[in-house]
Amino acid sequence: MQPSLCGVSMTNRRDLIRRVLRGEHSERLPRALFGGGLWSFRQAGLTIEDLPERPERFAETLSDFFRELDTDIIFAGSGLNTFPAEAIGGKLAFRGEQAPLLSFPLIQKTEDAGYLKDISLDHSPHSLALVEMISVMRERLADRYLCATSWGPFTWAMILCDWDLLQGKIATDRAFIQEICELGVRLSLSLYEPLIKKGLIDGISIPDGAVTLIPTDLYHEVVLPYERELFDQVRRHGIGCFLHQCGNIGSQTDLYPETGADCISVDAGVDLGDVYERYRNSVVTAGNVDVINAIYGGDPALICRAVADCVARVADPHRRYILMPSCDLPPDTPLRNVTEFLACADRALEQPRPPQ
Repeated sequence: MQPSLCGVSMTNRRDLIRRVLRGEHSERLPRALFGGGLWSFRQAGLTIEDLPERPERFAETLSDFFRELDTDIIFAGSGLNTFPAEAIGGKLAFRGEQAPLLSFPLIQKTEDAGYLKDISLDHSPHSLALVEMISVMRERLADRYLCATSWGPFTWAMILCDWDLLQGKIATDRAFIQEICELGVRLSLSLYEPLIKKGLIDGISIPDGAVTLIPTDLYHEVVLPYERELFDQVRRHGIGCFLHQCGNIGSQTDLYPETGADCISVDAGVDLGDVYERYRNSVVTAGNVDVINAIYGGDPALICRAVADCVARVADPHRRYILMPSCDLPPDTPLRNVTEFLACADRALEQPRPPQ
């Protein structure tokens, strides 16, 4: 008899998500915590700066923590997306429990981009430690779908570039935006490729909500092709592709399936039922449960009501749908609220459903 959690056997959790991504019927409502990296570090008493010296301890502690949570997907390394920038000379800035960014932008003038060609994780001790951490987590969490995370191409542009320079280029220089997005793809692949080669991950995830800050035509014509290029390169290895978009996404929602993502996680500002209807024939829909007002700040009744409301909007919750929060968990989200959110998944299906 294999160990189980909430009636799901160890071997079926990974298979469950794989089947969902293939568009097959799921025997139960899939559920996951989007992101959760910094939140889990806080819950486990881990400090980000210590990772290079103690990757195995991080992996063991996080594995023990996630093993007790009813989440089908673990977004390994979430919150540490900037790590690969070390490989091109970036200096990481650690800010307590916030996601580490760069101490200063690497690209402060147009010419700087031309020098950032060679990427080797040998020059990124934090990324190497992250790969080692995920390796141990893979061994200890054989039942879970592991998804590695990195920035989307345009979000990388915002991380790497001086903001005034980037604003000017958005208006005047599409070739520059293409160059920086291409660099972003290579930075993400520098992390994903060794993980894929070692057989450590089932999927990749990129948040690229920064694209909501640029004109839709620029996103569609210049940035989106690089999101698609990234997904195309990993999908050939049988790896699932997750796209998370947050912010003012309403005007861009129809474009996201063109990225080639297998699953699109959307923020709380759109109608989940409407998005699901548009995506259901080709793409898995996820997200939309208000992470701030419900999961972070709500009581059990409010959390379960928010879950039930989202699930009720989905015409067939057992096909091409994964219950997730609308965005990453704030690091100080109470553990009891998170476990309540996950537990509400099954209860939501017991609620009367409105006619579709």
